[in-house]
Amino acid sequence: MKKYIIANRRARKFTEKEKTVSRESLDKAFNTFEGNVNVIHDRRPEDISLRRTVVFEADPVEMSARAREAPPDVLLEPEILHWPDILLPAPISAMQRVSAMKRIVAMQRASAMQGTAVAQPFTAGLGLDFQVDVKGGGQPLEHVDVILLLEAWLLFQDSLAGKTDENGQIGFSYYWFFTPTGLVAIPYANFWRPWIEEPGSPCTVDCPPLPADGPLGWWHEVLGMRDENERGNGIRVGVVDSGCGPHAALSHVTDIGAFIDGDYVPNGGADSGSHGSHVCGTIAAKPKADGQYRGIASGAELFSARVFPPDEGANQGDIANAIDALSKDHRVDLINMSLGASTGSEIEHDAIQDALERGTLCVCAAGNDGTDAVSYPAAFPETIAVAALGREGEAPPETLSGRRSPEESDKRSGPLYLASFSSYGKEIDCIAPGVGIIATVPERYGLEAPYAPMDGTSMASPAACGALADILSQDGAFQGMPRDLTRAEMARALLHRHCRDIGLAREYQGYGVPDAG
Repeated sequence: MKKYIIANRRARKFTEKEKTVSRESLDKAFNTFEGNVNVIHDRRPEDISLRRTVVFEADPVEMSARAREAPPDVLLEPEILHWPDILLPAPISAMQRVSAMKRIVAMQRASAMQGTAVAQPFTAGLGLDFQVDVKGGGQPLEHVDVILLLEAWLLFQDSLAGKTDENGQIGFSYYWFFTPTGLVAIPYANFWRPWIEEPGSPCTVDCPPLPADGPLGWWHEVLGMRDENERGNGIRVGVVDSGCGPHAALSHVTDIGAFIDGDYVPNGGADSGSHGSHVCGTIAAKPKADGQYRGIASGAELFSARVFPPDEGANQGDIANAIDALSKDHRVDLINMSLGASTGSEIEHDAIQDALERGTLCVCAAGNDGTDAVSYPAAFPETIAVAALGREGEAPPETLSGRRSPEESDKRSGPLYLASFSSYGKEIDCIAPGVGIIATVPERYGLEAPYAPMDGTSMASPAACGALADILSQDGAFQGMPRDLTRAEMARALLHRHCRDIGLAREYQGYGVPDAG
């Protein structure tokens, strides 16, 4: 049995009758499935002009045949999982990345079950011990994710991961034939994330404190912002991610609920990780204390939809339902999606097109593969695809954020550069700050109003989205337009018009950096 999503097409259905016929086509087709599938959730609005989405398990051979025979208005696909981007240092191989993240996920789950974070190292084997002592500001740091990278004879790679205890310590054991090649320390908040090459045991890691010179950071400056005033007034922005908060600077964000596996939970949008809160803060955080960083469009109305279960991917049906709700029910002008998959979904594509016809433009992260393959949904032509920009000297060189500059000279323009991890290609519309972005993360572990640094096109997308909200708020003609396709395409045109060429190739920068000044 394999998981599938089925939904009816809504894009380019401009009358109630067309939408109803599409829904009826799905109802009729799915009725023939009964008895052969295990339905997980069936989101079936009473208004039959709306999208029905069913998540179910079924035999792959049968579903492959049914997909080929499906009517044009019925979209049947295997589940396609999307992920918020988690970036580790460039030297980590794909094998090590998977190994490390699996162990971090397992650790987070164990911590959640016990109600607190615990230091419980995972072992690849027995033979040698490795001790780590993590400090910040001279004091032990608890709840730090530590990843130890291992290599054997240039052939075998592995990684171990765990959390520091109340003394800031963690220990690992591994087979004698492995050699430690790198160590990463990821404090939850308020400190940079160090990277150490060829560490020896015992290893003491000193995490540099984050600056607290807000409300504006270097990313605001690059986007043309010079004053501390709230921007984005009159614009409504949606975020499809892992949820939002709790955080004092995000208390104004509207939680529209969680869309998980075809189910809908009102007011269930608290952050299942920290990614969504960082994205929301980049767009619209309202600082409550001196030194905290303001969102790029802190005057905009922000609406958050959670589509990620804890430590798991989000499927295309949930993303489509979140887009529908934000665009139709909350009438947002922009939707930020800092998530991606290597395969495109027609269900998701239909929701993006349908939203565009209601006047909603989706802004999406290009992906973190460092190749010319832009991920989906950014690769869809109806979206805004955003690459990640960095600036030299904005993060300590011994940290993850300080190691994102590219080796290729053509990806540099003075101190600005295309981040080494950023995907690029003909689909790119613009490039925005996405390295060492300091923004809000949920209030956990007794921390009040914590901020953390993150890197990724996941950070560049909300930077561009916030800048576009600022641009739209200053355009009376745009705000006076009806909410239809023309309004959404006007938003796209205004973004392109307000981009500043920074001298990189078109495939790297698109039209350039959005200038909201």
